[in-house]
Amino acid sequence: MGKLGLFLSVIMTGVLAISIVTNIHLHTVNNQLNEELSELRQVEFQTYEYTYTLPQFRGHWLENETQEHASTVWKKVKEFDEAKFVISEKNFSVIVYIHPYTVGGFDPSIAEWVVIVSSIPEMTSKEARIAIFRLDYQTFLLKKAYKFGYPADDEFTLEESMDIMEEEMTNDPYWSRSVNREEVQLLGGNYIYSYPAMDFGGTIIVNKYIGMVIFYATTVWDGAGRLIIPEE
Repeated sequence: MGKLGLFLSVIMTGVLAISIVTNIHLHTVNNQLNEELSELRQVEFQTYEYTYTLPQFRGHWLENETQEHASTVWKKVKEFDEAKFVISEKNFSVIVYIHPYTVGGFDPSIAEWVVIVSSIPEMTSKEARIAIFRLDYQTFLLKKAYKFGYPADDEFTLEESMDIMEEEMTNDPYWSRSVNREEVQLLGGNYIYSYPAMDFGGTIIVNKYIGMVIFYATTVWDGAGRLIIPEE
């Protein structure tokens, strides 16, 4: 090999070495960027998870049952299209609770797991998205799923939401009381109120971003309540 060939060989070797070092550096930088983006996504996307129990069952085994199995129930539904419809939004909340339908004696054959997934709109968002799932209490099998989106409005106050609840509950011939302000809970943008079934009771939920009842089901002491909203 002549001096020119040797010289060119040395240059090519150097170029190759520089190329390898550059690729390693780029690979390292790319991994770092991916890690940083992953961390950003974890910060930007917030999930708020809640469990709810009817007031008469707080401190009762039913409350422990709800808390123990809430994550299992959520995993059962989170991959459904209805859930993804809401999850695609930046921030959302998940509420898991057991609706017994009868409370004189708990009947597992008619009780249901209820999962409510609702978006938490930002100032620039124009839509509030909601998905509701009903699962068999004993088997965790899906009975029915619902999804809907409504224009996001100014946030409705507790008083306004109580008025909405009472207006809806006047359609129930067995309802004859006012909403007890102290019993209304705000979970993830949803006002929840349950009234005990001395004979007839129920649970009603108003989303504060749309000012509408998104869930309403009754309970009966001796018998079985019914689902009113959403429709069966």
